Amino acid sequence: MSDYNRTTRKCSVSQLHPELRQAVRNYFQEHALGEPVAETLRCCETISEKKSVSRLVSWLNDNSDRTIHTGMLLTSQWLIWVRRGDRTGTMLTAANLQLISVGVHTSMFSKEYGLEVSGYIQGSKSPLNGYIGMGPEIAAQEFCEDVKQAVIKANPPSPKTWPKWLGG
Repeated sequence: MSDYNRTTRKCSVSQLHPELRQAVRNYFQEHALGEPVAETLRCCETISEKKSVSRLVSWLNDNSDRTIHTGMLLTSQWLIWVRRGDRTGTMLTAANLQLISVGVHTSMFSKEYGLEVSGYIQGSKSPLNGYIGMGPEIAAQEFCEDVKQAVIKANPPSPKTWPKWLGG
């Protein structure tokens, strides 16, 4: 169960939280990916707000973010997500669609959506796993489905072959 209440909305890159938008612009410029608004097929933003906890838990976990803004972008070749916590700052992560697999995660307890990303993320030398938490809104569901389809299109599963003794 998540420690945050999340709300996800569909938006354009230009409507992202200012720090997220600037991080995306910088990333696109540094990696010569073109203009973010023109290259983005789908964009969402999630606001995660820390749930109320007891004073003891709050005191022990005092350095965790109270509010997190997460922007998610899908281009024809990239899944990019940028996160800004009120205490931890801004961090951008990108993954080439050809080098990852994704799964849609739904929580039975909080109706939350999320995207589980596995593979070579942002130039890693070994496969990594990541999770992008989202709210229960339709925008989150549509974004997850679009990313799933884009990954399948960029990296189609190999056809299954039957053993010869089964007629293959």
